[in-house]
Amino acid sequence: YQEAKSSKIMDSFKNMVPQQALVIREGEKIQINAENVVVGDLVEVRGGDRIPADLRVISSHGCKVDNSSLTGESEPQTRSPEFTHENPLETRNICFFSTNCVEGTANGIVISTGDRTVMGRIASLASGLEVGRTPIAMEIE
Repeated sequence: YQEAKSSKIMDSFKNMVPQQALVIREGEKIQINAENVVVGDLVEVRGGDRIPADLRVISSHGCKVDNSSLTGESEPQTRSPEFTHENPLETRNICFFSTNCVEGTANGIVISTGDRTVMGRIASLASGLEVGRTPIAMEIE
């Protein structure tokens, strides 16, 4: 049961991974595979995009993101360059990997990718769950 549950969790994380990202390198906007985004890249996100990495927002125009998969927050959250809270999950100047931009646009510098993102760390923790015997299984034996 625990293995099946862990497998389902990992499958759901895989479905959250964006496929493409719009990066600005050497002044040119280029569409790349999201797996090729690196720390320091300047990324542009638009309404409808999935965030390809953890980003530090440097400019935004009406940008709102859906963080419900990460924080459970039901309302889209405004994203802007202003630092508004000590907690990275609460501040407005960070966008998180695999969350959705639901409206507006933003440019951000990649600060974490892959397993180093907030969502990546959660996925790693979820996949590292120990598979042990349940209390009922121990009693039956």
